[in-house]
Amino acid sequence: MDDTEPRTLKTVDITCSVLNALKEVDGATVTELSKVLELSKGAVYNHLATLRKERFVRKTNGQYKISHRFHNFGEEVKYRSEIYNAAKEEVDRLVETTEESVNLMVEEFGKGIYLYKRIGEKGIADEYHNTLLRDTDHLHWSSTGKAILAQLDDTHIEHIIQEHGLPAATDNTITSKEELFEDIEKIRNRDGIALNDEEEVRGTRAVGAPIVDGGGNVLGAISISGPISRITDEKFYDEYPTIISQSSNIIEVTCETM
Repeated sequence: MDDTEPRTLKTVDITCSVLNALKEVDGATVTELSKVLELSKGAVYNHLATLRKERFVRKTNGQYKISHRFHNFGEEVKYRSEIYNAAKEEVDRLVETTEESVNLMVEEFGKGIYLYKRIGEKGIADEYHNTLLRDTDHLHWSSTGKAILAQLDDTHIEHIIQEHGLPAATDNTITSKEELFEDIEKIRNRDGIALNDEEEVRGTRAVGAPIVDGGGNVLGAISISGPISRITDEKFYDEYPTIISQSSNIIEVTCETM
């Protein structure tokens, strides 16, 4: 093992595996989890019993599920987030102005996490956005993710690619490192404005901008997204880049004053 790697506790690793498995299957019995994790029933039961005692899982009709306590944890993290508190009002304003969907993303561990999403009257279906709020997102798929990537140094980007790869979401997704760095260079030359032209979901476009603190550190990104039938070339290349850049600047100023 690399000497720079921290030592981890196997029991905690297993507990995390149990929780991740429960999240994926939305509930399972001890026997089912034992097969999925390739662990003995006794080992799985002991971890579930501990998690249940601490109220992190619940048991109903023989099935274990993740408890709503995690919702409380998530909400606490969100409401303590400086960028969430600084951006929420501006996201809401943008939704009212554009009637499209507006997204606020942060990066952790090389993936994108949507802290806040609002769907306008003309926005894309709720289920798609609910899925994004439940899972982390590959940064190279979205305009918010690419806006964040463009603020990182190339070595950091290389590490993210190495860890998470460049899987495709659609036929338009960037899947080669060379192409991604070419796109990142274009984003940097556009003052951070990132474009997503059917790269994450067929039939949709998005325009994103980074949110950066006074020291030049990227805090997150904000974007406007909608169907290509409404986000015309004029909006995609001219109108929305201006709007989203102004909004990111407002959020940056708000962060500085908090």
